[in-house]
Amino acid sequence: MPAQMPLSTNGRFIVDADGRRVRLAGVNWYGFHEDDGVAPGLDRADRRTLARRIALLGFNSVRLPFSLWMTKQTAPVPGQYLAANPDLSGATPIQVYDACVEALTSIGLIVIPNCHILDPGWCCAEDDTNGLWFNDRWPEAKFYAAWQQMAERYRSNPLVAAMDIMNEPRRTRLGWRVLTPTWGTRPKTDLAAMYTTVGNLIHEISPELLIICEGPGYAADLTGVARYPVRLERPGKVVYSLHDYPWFHPAGQSRQAYFDQMDRAGGFILRGQLAPLWIGEFGNDTRSLDNFGRASSPAAVWWNNIEAWLTERDVDWCWWALNPTQPRGTVPVTGRHRSHWGDPEPWGLLTPDWRGVANPAVLEILKLMIPPRTGPGVSPA
Repeated sequence: MPAQMPLSTNGRFIVDADGRRVRLAGVNWYGFHEDDGVAPGLDRADRRTLARRIALLGFNSVRLPFSLWMTKQTAPVPGQYLAANPDLSGATPIQVYDACVEALTSIGLIVIPNCHILDPGWCCAEDDTNGLWFNDRWPEAKFYAAWQQMAERYRSNPLVAAMDIMNEPRRTRLGWRVLTPTWGTRPKTDLAAMYTTVGNLIHEISPELLIICEGPGYAADLTGVARYPVRLERPGKVVYSLHDYPWFHPAGQSRQAYFDQMDRAGGFILRGQLAPLWIGEFGNDTRSLDNFGRASSPAAVWWNNIEAWLTERDVDWCWWALNPTQPRGTVPVTGRHRSHWGDPEPWGLLTPDWRGVANPAVLEILKLMIPPRTGPGVSPA
């Protein structure tokens, strides 16, 4: 049964308007935040066909990263990037983003816009000056205003059900200063205060949206929530988010040590029924099943651990990435090259033409993790 909007929280669960649990199980479709302000795939597949494909694969949600820079561009997207969507010819990046949101939600998918970065480019690096919600080019007032504009833009679309406010907060250099994000302390860099401000501003315009709050340390640390939870004027709307990748853990980490690390980082939020927890990014090289515990490899150790943790803790999640191809990407400020348009994305789920599944066995592994195990309205297996 499709989830009935709007979404809210009930203890550790996201629930729909009927009070039934909704376990977010989605994919990241990335690229709007990078150099050209447009996501790959629109050159290979009609956006509506792509949306249907995502839904048919079993996912219920799409995280759609953008940059603040992208939202301000008035020049049209170059036509070659929209070759399979000729009706978008002449559209600006935000208009193309709008069209993708409409295509995804029209098929019943939940869309979660995410401010991935301020300047355009690949994310994330400590020297990109984009580790906070402001820098020398983007004062925090512009960040707040951009989120209000996004809320206004999609207020009539109930399936744009959540906003992921800031991607991977981290230490950053601003001029001669090096600033480290805090949680509940030091007002200038206080993430909890920022999420409270942004969440309340968004709710003035669109009061039903979930507000997703990532922790510092590249979204790997939510320990500050224990002392300083985000409290919005509108209750039942806060979701916390971690990201997790193999390099967040020591090589060969035992299952128990992995569980302990993840529970300290954010799992305690679930145990304490404080709020839902969403793994907004996690991923692995999909080209070989060796990376998914079906043979011995360093990546398989991490996969076996996160698969077990997500399953046992019954956590919401979003795979990085749907993309089989990459956008043009450079690291902001530094200009370091990361990718050309069309370069292969080893962690992508689709074939290079965006029309099929790259590794069906990997998809089947993920599909086993989609159904919720516990929560309101969930029948015991």
